[in-house]
Amino acid sequence: MIMKTPGAVLLLLWWGLLVVAAESGGTQDGGATSSHPECEPDIHTVLRDMSALIAEQRVQLTHTKAQLEKEIEELKRENKALAENLSAAEARLAANERRAEEQSVQSQQLKDASTEMNHTLQQITSSTQASKVAFSASFSVTENKHIGPFNTDITLIYNHLFTNIGNAYDSNTGIFTAPVRGVYQFRYHIFAGGSHGAGAFLWRNGKIVASAYNHKAPHDINTSQGVSLLLQAGDTVNLRLGAGAWVSAYTRHFTTFSGQLLFLM
Repeated sequence: MIMKTPGAVLLLLWWGLLVVAAESGGTQDGGATSSHPECEPDIHTVLRDMSALIAEQRVQLTHTKAQLEKEIEELKRENKALAENLSAAEARLAANERRAEEQSVQSQQLKDASTEMNHTLQQITSSTQASKVAFSASFSVTENKHIGPFNTDITLIYNHLFTNIGNAYDSNTGIFTAPVRGVYQFRYHIFAGGSHGAGAFLWRNGKIVASAYNHKAPHDINTSQGVSLLLQAGDTVNLRLGAGAWVSAYTRHFTTFSGQLLFLM
């Protein structure tokens, strides 16, 4: 449609050449001015054709302008839709990034919680293991006999173990050492012949806490004691035979010493 415009220009140029040629021809015929009526129909025809062509060009330009404006509006609408889609995509991307960040934070929180739970579980496991403390012991002998009497107190070493969970009792020294802070219960039973008094003192960290004693008699004698003590980790407990007293060490284990952790503190 736009390619027709050069044609109109050519027609104008052609018409101008005709006019020049007509004037030139008049000059060559003697310089006299003549109207050359034979050229007028052609010029009028050219002018009409040119007017028609210009009108057509105007119509085509108007149509082309309208078409271009329509296409521009369509492109604007498409650009607007693309911009909206881009904004929506950017919003979705930002939302996904926020969710990813939140999930990352939650994942780290879960990891931290898991680590803390594992640590707590280890502490509970350690506490559970530490809370398993109990022992019971007597004298290891191959024949019946007595220990004592002596002129001074001595530590009774119960070297026959019935049980020693937690290994807190030392059968070589007769001393119990508390592995953890808690409440412990201790019991001991003394059996002996009646020729001498029988008994023992319960010591904690080198000080007497409790005692059990029975005077001599014409028959076998017994005595016993039991206490519950709050001990710190590292506290020691043991039994000592008092001066002048004795205890039996029989193969049937009439004399015993026991202790256990009741609960942690």
